[in-house]
Amino acid sequence: MAHDRDTLRAVAWQELFPVLRLLSAARMALNFRLLLLAAVALVGTTAGWRVLGDLFANTDNAALTLDMQANDIWPWDPHKADIGPLHSGEVISPGAWEDRNPLVRAWTGISEPFKSIYRADFTLTRWAYWLCCALWSLALWAFFGGAITRIAAVTFARQENVSWRKVGAFVRPRWFSYVAAPLMPILCTFMGAAVLALVGLMMQADWGLLVAGIIWPLVLIGGFIMAFLLIGLYFCWPLMWGAISAEGTDAFGALSHAYAYVMQRPLRYFLYALLAAVIGVLAWFVVTQFAFWIIELSYWGVSWGSGADRLAVVNNADDLSDLGRTGTQFILFWNGCVTTLALAFVFSYFWVASTVIYFLLRREVDATELDEVYFPEEQQLHGLPPLKTGDDGIAEPADDAPAPAG
Repeated sequence: MAHDRDTLRAVAWQELFPVLRLLSAARMALNFRLLLLAAVALVGTTAGWRVLGDLFANTDNAALTLDMQANDIWPWDPHKADIGPLHSGEVISPGAWEDRNPLVRAWTGISEPFKSIYRADFTLTRWAYWLCCALWSLALWAFFGGAITRIAAVTFARQENVSWRKVGAFVRPRWFSYVAAPLMPILCTFMGAAVLALVGLMMQADWGLLVAGIIWPLVLIGGFIMAFLLIGLYFCWPLMWGAISAEGTDAFGALSHAYAYVMQRPLRYFLYALLAAVIGVLAWFVVTQFAFWIIELSYWGVSWGSGADRLAVVNNADDLSDLGRTGTQFILFWNGCVTTLALAFVFSYFWVASTVIYFLLRREVDATELDEVYFPEEQQLHGLPPLKTGDDGIAEPADDAPAPAG
């Protein structure tokens, strides 16, 4: 007797374990458009910092001089991009995994200027320099990071490509929200510090020191509020731009979403970030080796015709004529483009992974499906038509209301 049997043909693992959707972050981050956006932002950041370095160049502060020298390195510099042959020991070295972690590198690179403005041992000039660097980075990444997270949100939720025009139309009117979302907690701490500075002024006198000792619990409460805002910002700020790109919300909405999701699901957030870090390191190993061998194999192939001796002369541009040195500069420029695109993956992956993590946390907290993403045109298409009150007192469509889309 034949028995009907159900055949298990496929298992939707990503439906059973949504965290596996993080595996798609590396693939999305390798999209050339995202790499190009990140590369332009990297070059623009360094260019702005170099201009600020020129403005603050007339200083006798040795520490500030070292800061400006460190910020003068272009993205295509081999020491910054860390493009080189991979040794077997690096794959199993914990130190190499930390150094090559895209999440850590991008997180540190973008947030470092903001962390620097909270160092108490800074002089006013050094503090002003880092404040300018922080504001420049925020203004620049607010646009390019916003564009990356918007493309990532649409690709992740709908598996659709969004045109440059639509990305620009979405990001431009929300640029201020991208800037203001992480800036609001910082401004709150500045206002809190201004209030506490009044206590500090009183402490210059003995009677003021006595008053400060009496009201010190209030000072500690102010410190608690500032610590809560800054610690929350440190962990939540990557999610804010994902919230704006996915929900179309404003700065306050992005701030509240990011803080709420992290505070309600801190362990999930940590696990998602840990998995994204592991995936990112593996992808970074592949990207660096691919970029390294592109350049090396290009030299190897060219050496078949030029010869190793001529190639050595080319690399040592001092022995060439002006025309030859110009050609060498062009070669270095194109090699630098490859190196910069490789380094851009670090920041492209950072923004894509943070956007995917936002979707996963939103699903956990608000039970929102992963394929839901805000489209302004859809809001207009499916919105309610204009209404009017009829003779019987019941609302009805206005006479000039457009017919619903078929």
